[in-house]
Amino acid sequence: MAYFNNLTTTLLAKNLDGLWLRQQVIMENIANRSTPNYKSKYVDFEHELKSKIADINNNNKAVKASEIRNELAGSKIVLGENDNKTMRLDGNNVDVEKENIEMARTQFNYSYTVAELNSYFAKMKMAISGTK
Repeated sequence: MAYFNNLTTTLLAKNLDGLWLRQQVIMENIANRSTPNYKSKYVDFEHELKSKIADINNNNKAVKASEIRNELAGSKIVLGENDNKTMRLDGNNVDVEKENIEMARTQFNYSYTVAELNSYFAKMKMAISGTK
C-alpha cells in the first residue's frame, strides 16, 4: 500500500485538489459577471507547495519521506478575493477574458496531472505484474 501513498501521489493529489477548486471558483466568477459589486475570487496553492518543497530542500538534516509527504499533504489551499479596482460602474471586477484564459490553463494542468497519475499507476501495475 506504500506505493499508493508516497511523495508522487501525494503531490499529484494535492495538485488535483487545488486545480479542481480553482475550476469551481472560476465558474463562480463567470456566473457572477453581471452581479453588482461582486469581487472575483482566486485559488492559490502552488506558492505554498513550492515554499514547502524549497524548505525541505534547504533543510540540511535528513528527513524521512513520510515526514515530507505529511508536510506536502498538509499544505493549505488559499481561497481569496481580488480587490482589484474596476472601471465598471456596478463595482464588479470580473474580467471574463481573463477568467476564460485561466479556465483553459487550469483544465490543461488538470488533464496533465491526471495523465501523470495514470502513468504512475500503469508503471506500478507493470512492476507488480512483471510485464512490459
